[in-house]
Amino acid sequence: MSSTRKYRAAAVIGLAASWLVPHVADAHERTALTELDTVAPLAACPVAGPSSFIDSWGDARSSGRRHEGVDMEADRGTPVVAVRDGSAEFKRSNLGGNAIWLTAATGERFYYAHLDDWAGESRDVRAGEVIGYVGQTGNARGDHLHFEARPGDAAVNAFPLVDAACGPSARLGHVPVVLRPLLR
Repeated sequence: MSSTRKYRAAAVIGLAASWLVPHVADAHERTALTELDTVAPLAACPVAGPSSFIDSWGDARSSGRRHEGVDMEADRGTPVVAVRDGSAEFKRSNLGGNAIWLTAATGERFYYAHLDDWAGESRDVRAGEVIGYVGQTGNARGDHLHFEARPGDAAVNAFPLVDAACGPSARLGHVPVVLRPLLR
């Protein structure tokens, strides 16, 4: 058999094998795909005012981390609201700065980071209630809310949830990858 025929035969076999073998996603992709169905639609948009956001799920971050949330750019001081009825716990960290963990009765958890300030103290809240204000604390660059959804221990891609709750008019659309680090 000539080398051209061997090459063609190998290509055909390889192509056939790729159709038979299912796509194997990395653990980050699997989490985003399998757990998303367990998060109900948000009762409110996390930012109660003009904002813009993109789907930056999985983008590279410092120290080998991957982005696990949606960054919603808005003016500093724009109100941030609870997306569910639940318990809001206000915390501070080097990475997230002024942050809030909102735990819903369903067990779903939502993480809000880089807040300029909190609205009051840790407490039970209702969906739509102001719990903080957009800022750039922690490791943030530029005023924005970092928002995560966690139906279990791992974060899932919250972009579809935010997009549905806030409307596609807030979406930035295509943003060149080189600009994405500015939206942390």
